Amino acid sequence: MTIVLFDPQWIIVRLDTQVAALKRVAGSAELAAATEDLKQVPAAYVIPNSERPGGSSTGTMVVSQQNAARFGVVLAVINLRDARGEKAQADLLTLRIAVMTVLLGWSPNAEFDPLEYAGGRLLRLSDQVLWWQDDFLTTHLLRSV
Repeated sequence: MTIVLFDPQWIIVRLDTQVAALKRVAGSAELAAATEDLKQVPAAYVIPNSERPGGSSTGTMVVSQQNAARFGVVLAVINLRDARGEKAQADLLTLRIAVMTVLLGWSPNAEFDPLEYAGGRLLRLSDQVLWWQDDFLTTHLLRSV
């Protein structure tokens, strides 16, 4: 048995091929790196957040545990004619719905459960770019060989 861990590239490819409104889809280790990379909007950056393993369910030398992998999709939208961000908020809502439509309930790999929504938050509004992060969660079984 091969151990499979969550790969953000699965999400990047899904968003890039399924959400036509996105002009840029990439991975990033943090918001600061995404900010420096921003060349086209709207954009999405996939950021791995955490993994939380449960305890092993066997009483033997074989390890079997559920692992919850959480990641964020950071969205950047802009509206140059809107200094307060109201138009950008409307664009953001449309984009969030498009992203959720292609991610919720989708399994990124046969080893993983379907994706669930895990919350969202405003990251910042600066230079007329609105940054928002939606978090998603999936679980899979880790077993020793």
